[in-house]
Amino acid sequence: MTGFLVSASTGTMNSLLCKLTKLLGDEYKLLKGVRKEIAILKDELSSMNSLLQMLADIGELDIQRKEWKDKVRELAYDIEDCMDIFMHRLHPRDEKDGSIHKMVQKIKQLRSRHQIAVQIQELKSRVMEESSRRDRYKIDVPTSYDRLIRIDPRLPALYAEARSLVGMESPRDEIIQRMMDHECQSCLLEKLKVVSIAGFGGLGKTTLANQVYCEIKENFQCTAFVSISQNPNLCEILDDMLSQIMGSARVGVLLDQQKLIDKIRAYLRDKRYLVVVDDIWSIQVWDIIKCAFVEDNNGSRVITTTRIEQVARECCSYYHGSIYKMKPLNDIDSRKLFFKRIFGSENGCPEQYKDVSQNILKKCGGVPLAIISIASLLANQEYMHKEKWENIQKSLVFEMETSPTFECLRHVLNLSYNDLSHSLKTCFLYLGIYPEDYKIEKAYLLRRWIAEGFVSHQHGLSPEEVAESYFNDLLNRSMIQPAGFEYTELTYCQVHDLMLDFILSKSIEENFITIMDDQHCNKGTFKVRRLCLQSKNANIAAANTSVSQIRSFTVFQYSGRMPSFSSFGLLRVMDLYMDYFDRSECLDLSAISKLFQLRFLRCNSHEIKLPRKIWGLKHLETLDIRDATVTNIPSDLPLLRSLQHLTIPDNVRLPNGIGKLSALHTLGFFNLAENSIDNIRDIGKLTNLRELDLIWTKHVVKAQDPTEKLKRKFLTESLGKLSNLRSFYVSSIDTTKLVSPTCDFLSCWFPTPLNLQRLSLCYCKISKLPEWISQLSELTSLKIRVNEMMRDDVEVLGQLPCLVYLDLSVKKTKQDLIFHSDEYPNLREFGFHYCVSSHNVTFEPRTMPKLQVLHLGICKLHQQGSGSLAGIEHLLSVEKLKARIYCPELMGLAFRDAILRHPRSHTFKILFPRC
Repeated sequence: MTGFLVSASTGTMNSLLCKLTKLLGDEYKLLKGVRKEIAILKDELSSMNSLLQMLADIGELDIQRKEWKDKVRELAYDIEDCMDIFMHRLHPRDEKDGSIHKMVQKIKQLRSRHQIAVQIQELKSRVMEESSRRDRYKIDVPTSYDRLIRIDPRLPALYAEARSLVGMESPRDEIIQRMMDHECQSCLLEKLKVVSIAGFGGLGKTTLANQVYCEIKENFQCTAFVSISQNPNLCEILDDMLSQIMGSARVGVLLDQQKLIDKIRAYLRDKRYLVVVDDIWSIQVWDIIKCAFVEDNNGSRVITTTRIEQVARECCSYYHGSIYKMKPLNDIDSRKLFFKRIFGSENGCPEQYKDVSQNILKKCGGVPLAIISIASLLANQEYMHKEKWENIQKSLVFEMETSPTFECLRHVLNLSYNDLSHSLKTCFLYLGIYPEDYKIEKAYLLRRWIAEGFVSHQHGLSPEEVAESYFNDLLNRSMIQPAGFEYTELTYCQVHDLMLDFILSKSIEENFITIMDDQHCNKGTFKVRRLCLQSKNANIAAANTSVSQIRSFTVFQYSGRMPSFSSFGLLRVMDLYMDYFDRSECLDLSAISKLFQLRFLRCNSHEIKLPRKIWGLKHLETLDIRDATVTNIPSDLPLLRSLQHLTIPDNVRLPNGIGKLSALHTLGFFNLAENSIDNIRDIGKLTNLRELDLIWTKHVVKAQDPTEKLKRKFLTESLGKLSNLRSFYVSSIDTTKLVSPTCDFLSCWFPTPLNLQRLSLCYCKISKLPEWISQLSELTSLKIRVNEMMRDDVEVLGQLPCLVYLDLSVKKTKQDLIFHSDEYPNLREFGFHYCVSSHNVTFEPRTMPKLQVLHLGICKLHQQGSGSLAGIEHLLSVEKLKARIYCPELMGLAFRDAILRHPRSHTFKILFPRC
């Protein structure tokens, strides 16, 4: 089936019509008369669906049309729920044989048919009533059509513009001067100072604070950047601050506020620190956060941002501070940002658009978010027409001239929203599931879209490819923001606060998602369809919320009693990413085996109990329990033929028969030590596998163990059959430290998957670079740790045309290593860690022409040898370099001098840790 199935505006109407068509087929035996009723129901709903689609294209509906649309949308949900239950009951799974069991099954099916006949009559009455009401009130609209959207190729230019600080150079420099003013009296120079950036939402306060932070943080011994939001959890924020200033893993929210504050103060004492506290909404929150700061004479600095001027004054009142009131962009910078987003150049605007552009920019009022939103809308027009621009400009006039700033921004966002297709609107509103400042992992967002039925096969593309294109489109339009990269690939996104407010208001209008937190439950007048708990104090019972019809259940924070999972009869998505669950308790998930519609299940950081049998989850596509403590994996897991993404803890053994999981795309933390030889051989049957994450422990590396030798042999054979593999990660754990884990057997991998894009052999050792790496023409990222590197190996890596990220660790060299000219043509980030010998490392001119980030680790293990480093100055595109030199003093200084020859060396960071 093509097209999306579920929409925020039209509900499940498309999906429902498909199911009604299926019910009318020969596969289902219906009672006499029921087939006719279903046919009538389908015809009437088809007519309603056409009108729903047209109404969904209108930005604002009158009360009458909106009420009709809402009721039909909810009616579609109710009918589909009924159909799902009915179709499930007609296809029970037989686990027993015998005439008595078959007779019982027939009686149950007959009863189900009678029940569905009664329910269909009731639903038909509701449908006919809505159809009659439509005719009585003449609810109708002109037809409209959706426009195809292409991925914007100018997206990198937009991000480059963000890095160049459009209109923020002067504010950044002024704040730095206030914070680092060396002309002030010495007694004030060393005291704690606070600068608070104040202004309304969308002006770029966080961006400005971050740029100041990045510019000056090297002058401080420890730093942190934390975000607060409207409803903050202070324990989590303090824990985050502590982990950043210490440069270590988070302590955990089991500590209370006082203990976390005491730990922070103890660490900050006698240190010069820089902390950014972003997006403070109340004085009460600041009164707690500020307790963590030590008021000493070490020249420490704090930056705060807030939309509330009173909060800004309070932040600065006791700390020799000052308020920086952020202003909108001036006309020059507004035009620069606007035209670069649309035309790729600030001078690229055709003459006929200049007048209307000036009018649009005038109404945007210099607010960057408004400018980018409108520019993104215009940039995504397939054909540019002056009339289109004029229509957008005219629609801005009234609101922009008469409304307060926030309403103005909201209207701009609404314009961008209305320009989205139905499917994009649905995927965009789904982002409201996530709390403020939350970093949304792209892979799981896309999988949830698919599980919810928002995307499917389309024009020959797989659901994954369609979801990826939707994500890119939202990114192009600046409706989501990049928030994290892995190996230069975007893996996390974030939603601006203003966007999130807009999303939640729209979601309430469409009864799309329901959020429960400390403050409120945004439950409307209709049944809850998608429930998200964002507070440990949320109370489902108090909200009088039925869960039987809920399709999506997401938990970010919750400490109360969970409803019985068996009561979520129609659940599609269950995401229990709970930070505050009582970890002394076991979370019993044994009832999920009854959730016959479940497609996505994720649970983290808790002891969980899975059902003994899981065959009933025939639609399950994602099962992620990697961070959970699991004692049992259901023995019938291989029967889940729809399963595409499976990630389990690294110490868990899978049941035999995984070769039956033919749809599997992702298999994570497959432990060679824990799993049987049969399962290792079965990996070769998973020919649709795209991502494989292997791990093994000390048991596998015992070279003389015949069983382990056999495992390695079968693993190599299995890997040779995975022609569709895109990502391959190998990790090893040697808890005894007696044997060095090695993956030399991978040198025999044949045939190698030529479409491999990501390869990580960093957490295990390999004697030398495998020869088959030269064949990986699609490889974009590589992490590898080799015992010995040859000159030819450097050339082999340099010839990989798509390599963007390289992390290379070398224990020893027997030749000079030369990075030749015109090699590594697309490399952007390079981590190079090697041990010094008598051989030299040289970067020739024109090598790595696009390299932006370089991490060097140089270590001397023995006294002999005096190898040199040369040619760093030839890496002209490098913007960031960090070097750790573990060498005797004279040799270390020689390496430092070689790095300092680079023209940007004044921005580089060179450290001399103890050997």
